[in-house]
Amino acid sequence: MEAVQNLYSPQENPDGAFPLNIAENQLMTSEIREKLSTIIKKNEIPEWTLKYTDLLGNIDVRKTVANFMEQYLCKVPIAPDIIGLSAGASAIIEVSSFVIANPGDVVVIPAPSYTMYTNDMGIKSGMERYDLQTHHNLEDYGSEAPVTTALLDITLNELNNQGKVFKILLITSPDNPTGGRYTEKELRALAQWCIQRNVHMVVNEIYGLSLIDIRDEKLKADYPAERSYTSFAKIMHELNSDFLHLWYAFSKDFSMSGLRVGVVHSLNKDFMNGFANANVPHLVSNITQWALGELLKDTHFIDAYILENQQRLTKSFTLLVTHLKENEIPYIPSEGSFFVWADFSKYLVEDTDKGQEQLWLEIYRNSGVLLTPGEGFGHQKKGLFRIVFTAIPFAHLQVAMERMTTYLAGRND
Repeated sequence: MEAVQNLYSPQENPDGAFPLNIAENQLMTSEIREKLSTIIKKNEIPEWTLKYTDLLGNIDVRKTVANFMEQYLCKVPIAPDIIGLSAGASAIIEVSSFVIANPGDVVVIPAPSYTMYTNDMGIKSGMERYDLQTHHNLEDYGSEAPVTTALLDITLNELNNQGKVFKILLITSPDNPTGGRYTEKELRALAQWCIQRNVHMVVNEIYGLSLIDIRDEKLKADYPAERSYTSFAKIMHELNSDFLHLWYAFSKDFSMSGLRVGVVHSLNKDFMNGFANANVPHLVSNITQWALGELLKDTHFIDAYILENQQRLTKSFTLLVTHLKENEIPYIPSEGSFFVWADFSKYLVEDTDKGQEQLWLEIYRNSGVLLTPGEGFGHQKKGLFRIVFTAIPFAHLQVAMERMTTYLAGRND
């Protein structure tokens, strides 16, 4: 909060802070704000927005969202009756876990992973989080997906021996915080493992359209082999299992986290019925549904927006990793999302949680750059930080990286 209330401005506050810890895309907000303003000004708000609507979302809006997902994200037929809308990604996660699991059941998540999964699945649903350690040093992350069926076998046996139920395997692709993506082959192997053991598998594709152009001349050396990817929806439709589900939201790819629109997709009819029943307190406001639906109908805008978003993401990402290389800070080459997961452990005074917090605060106090410390992501190594390269405009990111580089260079001396 201190950093947010003291934002850098070249004219008004040149000594201000750079909060690179908030997972928002500030690179595209002007485009979205202008588009939504035009929709509201040029269209009459329909009467249905003032009335109750379907518990999974207005059917006409769901048709539009289904068409969008089919064309841009999933690349398979998506019918409106196999998706539901909730007030943001957190609501989708909370309601899904409430429907699927009993209190005390375990959700297995590869570490490092999004910190707030703990609350989203734990506070009301009562699920326990198990952070699956897939690697220790970043160089061990590799080009292959970190989760393997062999690791899942070990985890299942461990949880069984503790008398616990392995209920959900949760994958985020592209990942938060590593930016890694899973190939079709890798997702299929995990899905088949889960189906055979009655474990629900959920893939969160909330950053599915926020991709880095890894063919860029300045980046391609970090990506020795280009890997093909696909949405989990394709595998869901091929395997047609009640144990496979997908999450999406418009908060990240479309820079509208404040509008609160999340999407769940499942072929499990009982799950979708249960989701609708539990979704009542989490409905998206009708006027928000309407505005989003109107935006998604403009495919020319969507096409141009996705392309421009990728270009701006790649530009900011390139700037960030260039500075990390200057300071010889290891990082995982991101393939999508807003993040770089970097290893600052060489700057630790002590290899403890306290030492990690001390380093986090020292970087902030001396450069104004506020990162996200590794605590809460579930990774056991200390000194790892998440950097959000979309949290501020590109020109501000340039200043932030120069100041952080200058401070760290002094630490190197």
